[in-house]
Amino acid sequence: MSTQRPLSRGRQGGYILLLVLVALGAMMISGIALVRSMDTSQLVAGNLAARNATLHSADLGVQQAVTWLQGQATTGVLNADSAANGYYSAGIEQPWTSPSFWSTCAACNTTDAAGNTVSWVISRMCAITGTPNANGNYCSALSGTTSIGGSYSSDAINFSGSPVYFYRVSVQVRDSRNTTTLSQAFVTL
Repeated sequence: MSTQRPLSRGRQGGYILLLVLVALGAMMISGIALVRSMDTSQLVAGNLAARNATLHSADLGVQQAVTWLQGQATTGVLNADSAANGYYSAGIEQPWTSPSFWSTCAACNTTDAAGNTVSWVISRMCAITGTPNANGNYCSALSGTTSIGGSYSSDAINFSGSPVYFYRVSVQVRDSRNTTTLSQAFVTL
């Protein structure tokens, strides 16, 4: 009967130990990468949720601005700038990134239930201040009359009466993380 002798320790090279150490190192690195990607995913999800919350808060600013516009529709206030009320009668570009621009109208700043600071301004979409039909004043408006027989298109809008003018409502929302969202809506009046 032949017996096999075990290999002596002197001839073993330890290759399995080296292979196991490399595998453990790779598993450790992949575990760290997994934890970091989960942290990043949570940060991105939190930022998206905060952005969506500020967009919902922007609706409050649009509603307040439209309410102010409707209250001024029959007066002559809409023919001149009123920065103290957050209204500009010419549609020039404003310094949107300047904090002082958003603080000129105290009544245009409010805090919603979520703790977001909502600020709004209104710009009439006209070239210059003054009445919309003044010489040299070009305003974005919807006007026209209906023709006999109506429109040939099923989705066309027929207008009659006085023209309605466009107003741009710009809303800035600043949340508790100090992130800022800028939204704009166009309304007609």
